[in-house]
Amino acid sequence: MRPVPPAAPRRVDARRNRETILRAADQAFTETEGTVALEDIARRAGLGRATVYRHFPDRKALALGVAAEHLSALKLVVRQRPSFRELLHTVLSMQAERRSLVRLFRELPERSQRQITHSLIAVLRPAFDEAQRDGTLRRDIQPADLALLFEMLEAALSGGPAPRDRPEAVRRLVQVLLDGMFPCGANG
Repeated sequence: MRPVPPAAPRRVDARRNRETILRAADQAFTETEGTVALEDIARRAGLGRATVYRHFPDRKALALGVAAEHLSALKLVVRQRPSFRELLHTVLSMQAERRSLVRLFRELPERSQRQITHSLIAVLRPAFDEAQRDGTLRRDIQPADLALLFEMLEAALSGGPAPRDRPEAVRRLVQVLLDGMFPCGANG
């Protein structure tokens, strides 16, 4: 019987490289307003371009990988049972902060965009339902309305010239959107 060479180190390296690429990509999507090239991700990750391309053949695949990581992280946060308002604030803030990532999503086929949005809403749904039960979220809002909320924010962020103090303006806008969904005094 011939010994089988160990395959585990290569899998561990591949997994570690993938995680490094995703962290570098998320950082680039947060720091860069324009297009993020895979070559930039490779440089940020300290890896060769071929390694990045092996894991993610194009920018859209990379964007989907980053989105999947964020959804997984959000699922863990939901288990800790923060308020729905806090969760929604986090999601809207991420949408505002990762403009180049959002632009890549907008280039995906409409079906893929809907799938991502539905996955996000599904993750938020338990907290949404709990907030409606406890009266902190307006009862006339439906889970599908969250997709419209994301579109409203996107329209505001992508239309017209950016205000001089964009971060502060975005913070105010997110606050206004949240205030419209939660009855007065239901900030928790």
